[in-house]
Amino acid sequence: MNQYKIAFFDIDGTLAGHKTSEDNTILSRIPESAKVAIKQLRRAGIEPVIATGRNYGMIKDILADLDVDSFIANNGRYVVFDHQTIAHDTFDEAHLTAVVNYFMDNQIEFCFETVEKLYIYESSHFIGDGSMELEKIPDGIIPDNIIQLIVMNDDDVPETIPVDGIKMLKVARNVYDVTMNQSSKAIGIQEILTSMDIKAEETIAFGDEVNDLPMFDKVGFSVAMGDGNPDVLKVADYVTTGVYDDGILNACKDLELI
Repeated sequence: MNQYKIAFFDIDGTLAGHKTSEDNTILSRIPESAKVAIKQLRRAGIEPVIATGRNYGMIKDILADLDVDSFIANNGRYVVFDHQTIAHDTFDEAHLTAVVNYFMDNQIEFCFETVEKLYIYESSHFIGDGSMELEKIPDGIIPDNIIQLIVMNDDDVPETIPVDGIKMLKVARNVYDVTMNQSSKAIGIQEILTSMDIKAEETIAFGDEVNDLPMFDKVGFSVAMGDGNPDVLKVADYVTTGVYDDGILNACKDLELI
């Protein structure tokens, strides 16, 4: 019997390759070999769980296509296991107002993120990737139930924000999620472990970027993609091949998960 009960998967750079054009979707960037691996893991009794910085609105087509019922979204701030919501955290008004004022004062482009929606101001020049459906709202309006914000920075924009309790979490090259300090995929994993009475050593995680490191620390075994961030490759328990070199499937076979 396999020692693992859950396998956590990052999306961008892990399940899916990074974008190659502005109009391609995340789903189109997931190789068939990764889809095969997900199905075989489930047959082997290992529950696949998506763990991403993206919101549910950006991943629901992936969940449906892969037939995955459980996910950690928004860097652990929205967590669903077997269709049951077990965590849904949002910004408090004071922190959110301070962040928005800082971005507006410094002309930093951003978007608001809720469970399903992405909002930008009418005057905004924020440009997302092909997976982001941006809804415009009047300048100065702050929507309800904001979970985090997204900044897609140029190289000269700082990677930190001078607001207490807030961090900018790198999720891809020049892309940062702006969230509360206590947000991470690891916190989302802990929510699932506690709720389902599962031990950390009974879980495995796949990732490629620095925001996956807390997730690696939380699970029993970690797998880094061969084309991932070098800092991630250094600390992973196992390094597989790249996304488009069947990295997910190769790891599952080599580790005898399937």
